[in-house]
Amino acid sequence: MIRQYLPDAFSFKTAWRDARSRYKSLFLYCSGIIAGVAALVAILSFRSDVLLTVEDQARELLGADLEMRSALPYPDGIQTMIDSIGGNQSTSIEFSSMVLYGESGQTRLSQVRAFDGIFPWYGELVTLPREAAYSYQEEHSALVDHSIMVQFGLSVGDSIRVGNRSLPIAGRILEVPGESAAFTLIGPRVFIPKQVVEGTSLLTRGSRVEYKTWFQFPPERDVSELVSSVRPMLRGHQIRTTTVESRKERFAAIVDNLGKFLGMVAFVALLLGGLGVASAIYIYIKRKSGTVATLRCLGVSSRQALHIFTIQVAIIGCTGAILGAILGVLIQSYLPVLFTDFLPFEIVQRISVPVLLTGLSTGVLISLACSLLPLASVNKVPPLLAIRNVEFSPMQHLGMKTKLAGAGLATLIITATLAWMLEGWLFAVVFTAGIYLSVALLLVTANLLVRLIRAFRLKSLPYIWRQGISNLFRPNNQTSILVLTLGMGMLLIGILYLSQEMLLQRIDLQTGGTQPNLAFFDIQTDQNDEILELANEYGATILQNVPIVSMRLSEWRGRPVQEVREDSTLNVRRWALSREYRVTYRDSLTDSETILEGEWIGEADGLGSTVPISADYRILEDLNLTLGDTLTFDIQGIQVETRIASVREVDFQQPQPNFFILFPTGVLEPAPKFFATMLHSDSDENIASLQQAVARQHPNVSAIDVGLVLESVRQFLNKVAMAVRFMAMFTILTGLIVLTSAIAISKYQRIREAVLLRTIGASRNQINGIQFVEYLLIGLLSCMAGVILALFSGWFLAWFYFDLTYIPDLRALLAASLLIIGLTLLTGFLNMRGVLRKKPLEILRIEAE
Repeated sequence: MIRQYLPDAFSFKTAWRDARSRYKSLFLYCSGIIAGVAALVAILSFRSDVLLTVEDQARELLGADLEMRSALPYPDGIQTMIDSIGGNQSTSIEFSSMVLYGESGQTRLSQVRAFDGIFPWYGELVTLPREAAYSYQEEHSALVDHSIMVQFGLSVGDSIRVGNRSLPIAGRILEVPGESAAFTLIGPRVFIPKQVVEGTSLLTRGSRVEYKTWFQFPPERDVSELVSSVRPMLRGHQIRTTTVESRKERFAAIVDNLGKFLGMVAFVALLLGGLGVASAIYIYIKRKSGTVATLRCLGVSSRQALHIFTIQVAIIGCTGAILGAILGVLIQSYLPVLFTDFLPFEIVQRISVPVLLTGLSTGVLISLACSLLPLASVNKVPPLLAIRNVEFSPMQHLGMKTKLAGAGLATLIITATLAWMLEGWLFAVVFTAGIYLSVALLLVTANLLVRLIRAFRLKSLPYIWRQGISNLFRPNNQTSILVLTLGMGMLLIGILYLSQEMLLQRIDLQTGGTQPNLAFFDIQTDQNDEILELANEYGATILQNVPIVSMRLSEWRGRPVQEVREDSTLNVRRWALSREYRVTYRDSLTDSETILEGEWIGEADGLGSTVPISADYRILEDLNLTLGDTLTFDIQGIQVETRIASVREVDFQQPQPNFFILFPTGVLEPAPKFFATMLHSDSDENIASLQQAVARQHPNVSAIDVGLVLESVRQFLNKVAMAVRFMAMFTILTGLIVLTSAIAISKYQRIREAVLLRTIGASRNQINGIQFVEYLLIGLLSCMAGVILALFSGWFLAWFYFDLTYIPDLRALLAASLLIIGLTLLTGFLNMRGVLRKKPLEILRIEAE
């Protein structure tokens, strides 16, 4: 029963003989699949390489078998427990601090790490000179990031100043296990001996410090079992752990998500290639209608005819998938260059057989899925067509049920393929729906633009322009599919670029004008007045001087926090119960705060009463609280009972101190506190001089130059955008390949047109001009369709997500459009160059053969 539905030997032989004589055309048809499969294999291979490298180098990424870290020094009981664990141990104290570099005293907020013992236990800390990584602790010297030494013109032997200690530079830090080059965008790294930091003023109350301990165990030690046994005690003191397995899982999840995102971009290119194949197969079958009718007259059944063309489509898909897989492996070797700044290791590249099989099978499935309806039209070719020379469009004879069934089956194949790649059905369905919506919008936009062009096809235009416009509407034209594929590439690039620009625009809006461009943190109470005086001395405007009080939760709705933590039915986030809250007090709200519920009360009656506080809605969701609920805070042993009197929405993206919890005045003024000060200055020299003065007089105070932070963010976004745009270019490439194959498909028709024009006296320049107009309009329509939808998408993102006044960068979109139009013109002329070089009679003879 099943056998009658399978192709017989005759179908295979006929399909092969017919394809063999037209292999050049069939190769062009599959070229779109080549580009899509190449992108897909390259991305999946890159993801596989990274995950395998993580698996092989997991210990080097962590640098140890186990890491413990805490924001506070270990209590005596915890330290005793850590000492009893055994194994080799080393410790560090890590914090951010202002560091003065060289004799000129240039300052930067830096990542200071004070080590005692070997680090790392696995992998290698690469320095220049190499021996500096092993000697700096004994010599009481420092290791400094290579980038900051180049920036400030420092050499080994120069000195830096951390706090009130001056240290010689023993070497340059080149590589740190588990950290990428992008890590230095946060701030340059400085490694110093732990003895230098202990007992100094750098670690004052309010400073953000992390205490770490690294362990190296014998291979037979079960680290997971050890962590499970000590975790209850560690959690009680807010001490977190990281093992090799947990680091590997976290990193693998990030890489997997990145690979899936880029894989979806590649999948769009593959899908567009499939649409190009479908369009080409439709024209191909239409041209072969006479052959099909002749075969039917000779006794070939409609099923055999369908099998013949299905085999040819499968050959197209297999050939495109195989060549695409080979090209993808070649591209795979280039991708690490794009991501080298984000990866903390050198990728070990391998050829993954599962990835190659995925690319091959996906290419074939997409080819068949997109060609279902054109193939179904083979059954509608009547034998009578063999003796009648009439125009026949088989797709028009397909019934609505057949069209719906074919479209449904194609959608199911596409969704199932995507679900297999993404390892989940939900997102695959949503993404497929998004693709269909984008394709539908592009097709509608393209058809409207084409109709607009047709409506304005004025007789007053020169002949070349009239003929070029008419070419868009010739029989068997593929204007819509070309505009769709090229427009999709323009749409992707436009959305990616506009999203990046809106991120940068938001940052610029929040830091321009009189917004703060310098911030000081960890200012102690006895230092506050002196720093304010220094700011005035250097001409800086003080925008905010915010007191900050540290506290922890002791009761939640009248219940002890420990009891709440153990009650799993309350749906309260553990981190929100155990975190250290840094709050402020004032009698008014700032521009970054909006009251959603309740009433803001700016003054309280003192510690003896229940204090009305305001909380951000996000922290209330994590604490499972509502308006009117109570919290009790522990402030240096003093219990303060509070009531949630109002709920706020805080814009944490504003460059100023923002807080989950806000107290009114009249309560926290006597509490131990430190200050944060926000400043603005129009002079970069004054900003640098002020930072140097504060670093010399108050080394514990941290300064953030907002301008440097902005530049770091821009660099990071540009690097990410470059990698994503590289993948988006595959979509443009697919569109250009579809354009090439479309021109090749209609080459016979174009040759006849060129011959007729040459015969009636048209010059080569006129024919070139007609082709120029046609390709120019195809590129222009594609870019217009893509840009229109990109601008609409950008407006949607600006209005609903970024909350910005939408001001798109039209110059950048224009530049991208000109590039695509130029590539379209170049592709068209390269395809037609052979037609104009030969004489009309020679061409006609060739075609007649």
